[in-house]
Amino acid sequence: MEARADRPLPRTPRGDVVSGETSLPLRWRVRVTENCGGCGMCVMTAPRYFHLVDGLSQALLSEVDPDDAVLAAAELCPMTAIEVFDADTGAAVTPTP
Repeated sequence: MEARADRPLPRTPRGDVVSGETSLPLRWRVRVTENCGGCGMCVMTAPRYFHLVDGLSQALLSEVDPDDAVLAAAELCPMTAIEVFDADTGAAVTPTP
């Protein structure tokens, strides 16, 4: 598989590889913190999930289905302003700064 800037490599799901059961959350809670600098990287990476309002990023929805584009936006944010959590448990999906 070839990595492309517009299509991040798929992630290997967490969980039991033998049974095929995964522990991925069914829904994610997405939040943009006050650290946002308004660079727009998240909008370019995941336009279905983020937009700029008055020069700062905002999540279009507070809860979303798991999507690698959301994780890519969080990982590429130079200000580490995007937080992604399991909507049910509150456990961090992305590393916290």
